[in-house]
Amino acid sequence: MISKLSTSSFYIQLYQIIEDRSSDQIISWSKSNNNSFVVWDLKKLRSDILLKSSSVLGRNLTEFIAKLRSHGFKTVGKGPGELEFSHVDFSRSPVMKKMMAKALSERIERFDAQIKALKCRLKAKKASLKVETLFQNLSI
Repeated sequence: MISKLSTSSFYIQLYQIIEDRSSDQIISWSKSNNNSFVVWDLKKLRSDILLKSSSVLGRNLTEFIAKLRSHGFKTVGKGPGELEFSHVDFSRSPVMKKMMAKALSERIERFDAQIKALKCRLKAKKASLKVETLFQNLSI
């Protein structure tokens, strides 16, 4: 069931990369299985995707595969230079797409709330410093 799948940064970033049509020659959904994706070009995955993205997915192929396994993905056999990974709850479906979009939206909302809280703290700190400066000027 999809609800078992955490909406961690790992799953969101992986889903976005797989969904990105411009990277289909490197990584894309499997044509035969909705619950798996294929890495078509391992070298380009490393140079064009892993090295340019955040370290959430790993910086090299070994880290990437280790993170996939730690997140419940299984390796499915493929040809030389290609790997296929499968996860029962990670799929190409409208429901998954909505779930990932919602998770990303929620992360943005949390980030916006954090920024707002930081701005409030900064405003309070400025006010506090202003009061301190006034008191210092009075005591001179």
